[in-house]
Amino acid sequence: MFATLMLKTFALLAGSLLVAYLGNLFAAKSLSAALQNNDIAKARRGQWIALGAFIISFIALMFLQTIFPWNFVFMLVFTFAGGMTLAVYTVAYGDLATKALAITALTTLGTGIVAGLPGMDFSWMGKFLFIGILVLIIFSVIGLFVKMKSARRPMAIFGVILFTGYLLYDFNRLAKLQAMAEANNWNTALNFAISIYLDIINLFIQLMNLLSSSSN
Repeated sequence: MFATLMLKTFALLAGSLLVAYLGNLFAAKSLSAALQNNDIAKARRGQWIALGAFIISFIALMFLQTIFPWNFVFMLVFTFAGGMTLAVYTVAYGDLATKALAITALTTLGTGIVAGLPGMDFSWMGKFLFIGILVLIIFSVIGLFVKMKSARRPMAIFGVILFTGYLLYDFNRLAKLQAMAEANNWNTALNFAISIYLDIINLFIQLMNLLSSSSN
């Protein structure tokens, strides 16, 4: 049924996004109830739990990514927790979150098509993307200690471009490995699914930052 690496990857990616959606629904319902009861402590505790589960499951994945079935178990936990961490956006912004989700979906589809076209090579982007993610991390850390309201929109635009680039890069790597028989296995597919999943989640977050800064 999943004869090629691309089919395996897309099957895992689709499952990951579905699990993330369920995680988001669960967390959004809990968060909304806590806010309606004016229980801010409970709301914050729920988000910290989700973030902790996300980080711990990601670390576990790094060590267990080739060990079946734990790699798939922790992938489910990782993607579910990832969806939970986004509840603060979907609850707080509503229609803006729906708009960001639509743009993310279209961008993912578009980059997948472009990256898979014959003759396309985005391997040269690797070093620039790595530098870009370092810049984004540095500014994010600085932002924890220094208020940089004027930099929020430019950094969001930079983040959108960065993770759109990562989607192109990862989809292109997948397309190149498609023809290699030795790469056609579930472990490779899982690694690609996780990479693309993170690209999509981060693109959504940056779009939310951009749209929210534009609307208010």
